[in-house]
Amino acid sequence: MNRQSSNSITPENNDFDLGIEGFRYSDLFDADKLRELAEKFYGFVAAENADLGKALNSYIGSRGEGIEVRAESNILTDAAPYLSEFIARIFKIENEREDLQREITRQDPVWRYKFFVQRRAIKRYGADKVAVLDEARLDAAVSELRNHGFSDTLVFDEELAMATIVDGLVQAEESLAKPSEASAGAKSALDSLRAAYDKLKGKNFGALFEEFASEIEATGELLQVKAALQVFEQWSAIKFHGRKKRWHSFKVPHALDYQNLVHLIRPEPKLHNIMRGRDEDMRRRDGFKLTDDRGSQRDSLYEIDYCMICHEREKDGCSKGLRESDGTAKRNPLGIRTEGCPLDEKISEMHMMKKQGDSIASLALVTIDTPMCAGTGHRICNDCMKVGIFQKQEPVNIPMAE
Repeated sequence: MNRQSSNSITPENNDFDLGIEGFRYSDLFDADKLRELAEKFYGFVAAENADLGKALNSYIGSRGEGIEVRAESNILTDAAPYLSEFIARIFKIENEREDLQREITRQDPVWRYKFFVQRRAIKRYGADKVAVLDEARLDAAVSELRNHGFSDTLVFDEELAMATIVDGLVQAEESLAKPSEASAGAKSALDSLRAAYDKLKGKNFGALFEEFASEIEATGELLQVKAALQVFEQWSAIKFHGRKKRWHSFKVPHALDYQNLVHLIRPEPKLHNIMRGRDEDMRRRDGFKLTDDRGSQRDSLYEIDYCMICHEREKDGCSKGLRESDGTAKRNPLGIRTEGCPLDEKISEMHMMKKQGDSIASLALVTIDTPMCAGTGHRICNDCMKVGIFQKQEPVNIPMAE
């Protein structure tokens, strides 16, 4: 006979008031009360944004029938943040929601620094030029500037600290070129650079600064910012080419070789039949336990930054598949049909919400098509990865983001 544990959470033994007046936790198990709660939400949206409220009610009423795909995506991505706010009110987690949003968006400089490294630093300083640079001197210069001018970044991990400093300096460079577009980040970076300038004149940073300043065609504060950025260009190029830091901002997607999808090495040059995986890909089994650590927050955000967010252009093959001119699914070089997500999950829309820092809104968009996502796990299927917009290079790891 099945017996319910006395510790089970049920509406009867674990009831409490919700953050919406007139509703309790037990009401979430009552279909009629859930309908009332849904109507409260629709009313909330209409009160905050009348046009969106009307569009959402039309979408709900028609169950999406007859609504153009891009219009549907716009309605859902516009409504999802309101749902996130409403759910936070229901469970009284408004502060926690805001804290998580700040934690996610605080990582944004990492992705802008990634752009700086790959589009600026390593283009200017290739592997041949890096070989003649003084790494120890650059390490000391960067450390000096961080300690004396950007000490607020000392509470960050090194990657986020470097990204935050460079991001601020790039904003300052842009604002000095277009003063009308100056940002708070630009002003803060200029103030920090001014504060450090006199203290570092006789140190490594000061010496490099003077050396670069004599080569740069600029004056005043713009000259100072460009010289400081050149220090970071050289330092970043050294770290990138040296592969000494496994940072997300230094990660470059590898090309796809469909005849060599499993990367193997031959440890014995004279015995060509001996093959094994690379050491960095090794993950040992511990009995039957799951050995996948699911990744960190930054791992997930890296995949989201890598995503093209292309649903608005209807290029989201990860969800809808890749099609031939006659509408049939294309086949990749291995002959596999690129059908996309079998549930038509709104992947690009999910990433868009997460990129804005709203995890609840992101999850809400997932559960429209995959209501049991929390139970099915992140490796139930990877059809989306076979069909992404990147067909010639490493795909976005969508299960990681989920």
